[in-house]
Amino acid sequence: MTQTSETSAANDRPADDAAPTVVFDGDAPHLATRTRTLPCGLDVVIHRDAASPQVAVSVWYRVGSSDERPDRTGFAHLFEHLFKSSADRLGGHHYEVLRRAGATDANASTSSDRTAYHEVLPAHQLPLALWLESERMGYFARDFDRERLVTQQAVVRAERRQRYEDVPYGAERFAVALALYPEGHPLRHLTIGLHDDIQAATVDDVLTFYRTWYVPPNATLVIAGDVGDDGALDALVDRYFAGFPASQRPVRSAPPVESAPELPAGSRVVDRFAALGRIHRAWPGPIALGDDEPELDILTQAWAAVGTGAIWRRLVYETQLAQRVSAWTSNGRLGGEVHVAVDLRSGADPDAVRAILDRECRAGIDERAIARAVTRREAAAIWGLTALARRASLIQRHMLYRHEPDGLADELARYRAVTPATIDRAIARWLDPAAMV
Repeated sequence: MTQTSETSAANDRPADDAAPTVVFDGDAPHLATRTRTLPCGLDVVIHRDAASPQVAVSVWYRVGSSDERPDRTGFAHLFEHLFKSSADRLGGHHYEVLRRAGATDANASTSSDRTAYHEVLPAHQLPLALWLESERMGYFARDFDRERLVTQQAVVRAERRQRYEDVPYGAERFAVALALYPEGHPLRHLTIGLHDDIQAATVDDVLTFYRTWYVPPNATLVIAGDVGDDGALDALVDRYFAGFPASQRPVRSAPPVESAPELPAGSRVVDRFAALGRIHRAWPGPIALGDDEPELDILTQAWAAVGTGAIWRRLVYETQLAQRVSAWTSNGRLGGEVHVAVDLRSGADPDAVRAILDRECRAGIDERAIARAVTRREAAAIWGLTALARRASLIQRHMLYRHEPDGLADELARYRAVTPATIDRAIARWLDPAAMV
């Protein structure tokens, strides 16, 4: 039996085109959503917005580079390329079919935690989008062959060379991952993988991966936009997805305990493509939507904000030792990372830069810096709600990590709760010099 649930304050109202799609409870934004779980196990989330005659269709599969075999790094990303490549029964490449139907956006991406596919197209083309997603979810193996595999292996290896190897500072990305994670850790390799592993993939590897991970219970379908009548929409979704056989969601590796283990003190990377030196520091961080995630995000914003950031002011403006300062966090299912990177001016003393980083990375920030960072975060979140694809992605993210489609209000509330004291606590927990690489 299909299970249905309603989420957010907006769902207390009748479903009609005039109902608001984003409801503010005070300053807390809630997305109006309706969630179903089909008999095959597929989660379906509907977000209605009739303001423009468009729909965004998003499918996320709960598989990424952290789920790969140690001897098949890069496989999740390789499979993404195979999944979106041409199939005779579609009448051409998946994206070409969508473009002919008027799609304004169509893409895919792979991370350590998920592989995402999405398209935005005219509302009347929703049946086409659902058919395309259903076809590859259920029938990918039907016309897959070695020729497609060989073609995409070459494409992915070329992408690795173009985006990771033959670019300035590309080599440091591999070095940071190797320094942060011990041998055997699923985050030790980048999503792009190793050449030998990509080339070693076989047709049997591809089909086993597909039948293990690309099953309906391991996916979430989000449809956002001018979706029409609920009953007609449900019938359309059922037509394309409800007939898949029930199956089990695959078991993923358990996340390790959140901690900041002792790691190597650092390493030197020789990069023939980089004209200027760079000092890059990184620490292990919290999981996605975990404790201290807002604090460290705010802290890195306060470090590197142009004009106001503490590290930016010291290195770019006052001492003029650096051309650029960047700082960011990344967070996922198995852990997170905290980064600060400084691009040095020609002739700058690296030791002087390191001394400033030693001080500033352990210093807290005041309430004004926190307020600026929170305002930027809120503004970006609200602005992101103007795009259907961004809304669909936001719903998917909260479904992935919390199995709750309407999580933005809670996430922003956690940012508003950050104080200088909670920043200091996060620094003490995560930014230990012994854990830095």
